Amino acid sequence: MSAQAALARPAKAPWPLLALGSGGLAFAGAAALLGGEGILEIWYVAFVAIAGVVIGSLGLLMIGHVMTEEWLRPVRSEAEAAALTALLLPLLALPLAFHLPELYPWARGMAADLPGPRATYLSPAFFLARGALYLALLIVLALWIVRTPRPRRTGAIGLALLAPAALFAGSDWVLSREPQWWSGLFGFAFSLSQLLAALAGGILVSLLRPEHPSAARMQSLERALLTLALLVLWTWFVHFLVVWLANLPHEAAWYLSRADAPWRWLMTGIALPALIAAVVVLAPPGVGRRSMIAGSALLLAHHGAHMLWLLRPAARLDLAGILAGLGLMLAWGAFFAAALKTRPHDEAGDEAAPSGR
Repeated sequence: MSAQAALARPAKAPWPLLALGSGGLAFAGAAALLGGEGILEIWYVAFVAIAGVVIGSLGLLMIGHVMTEEWLRPVRSEAEAAALTALLLPLLALPLAFHLPELYPWARGMAADLPGPRATYLSPAFFLARGALYLALLIVLALWIVRTPRPRRTGAIGLALLAPAALFAGSDWVLSREPQWWSGLFGFAFSLSQLLAALAGGILVSLLRPEHPSAARMQSLERALLTLALLVLWTWFVHFLVVWLANLPHEAAWYLSRADAPWRWLMTGIALPALIAAVVVLAPPGVGRRSMIAGSALLLAHHGAHMLWLLRPAARLDLAGILAGLGLMLAWGAFFAAALKTRPHDEAGDEAAPSGR
């Protein structure tokens, strides 16, 4: 079946999965009613993580459309489904909007030491307005990119809109939790990490399907995955190197706060070893399906640990927080699976069985 024919297939609404996702959200909300200091932090981590998945998936789709359709096709359905979970973001953002002072020190009157323009930029009203703009843009881009009849032009326009939004969103939602430090490189490095996670996740889901793409169809994505992994490693190393060379108190404090247990174990015990192991697995040319699955899984493990290290949740986990986190994970997974069922699968390249190693 051609890609055009696949795109023309009518999509059936996956109501059981949508009901499961709604149940996950309701479960998370019920857990939040139990209280506990970990609830808000878990909700914040989930929001940033899902927003990162959406940003990375949109970037992957747009870059793929601008380059060639053949390059993107093996993971297009997965990337489109992940991008469509942008519709969940307003629901996750709403509770956080009512608890800015608990999440951001500048929102509870601790911005007096900031320069005037910086204090104005981090005012609650302006922050919420920017956040609403980011979310609206992500939703519009997600709906546009999966429905457009002219994907290459849409990808080019979308990239021009997504890139600055992703840079500012990363700085607003993550870096401003420690407002004394402002890094121009952070937004780029953060966005690059989301792109790597989106590609690794798309490849992993695609290769775990019963009808997975052939090894030949995945060659371009294999090299792209390795290149992105090396670029992420280099970018974050440069970020650290610049801070180390500058040796300024606020910059050093950002890293020092993540040097204590358990944060240092997340970086040195999981994130960095997983990234290096993935590069080793993917480095040989022409790796097979098993190596691609292993490399993608290692990169997702790196991403999860690295995100926790970056976000550094301030409160300890409690039972209510764990239950809320499980509910949010269930909700996102169900909505992703529901969206994936509505997307056309890349059937044209599945006939050749890959030889994994």
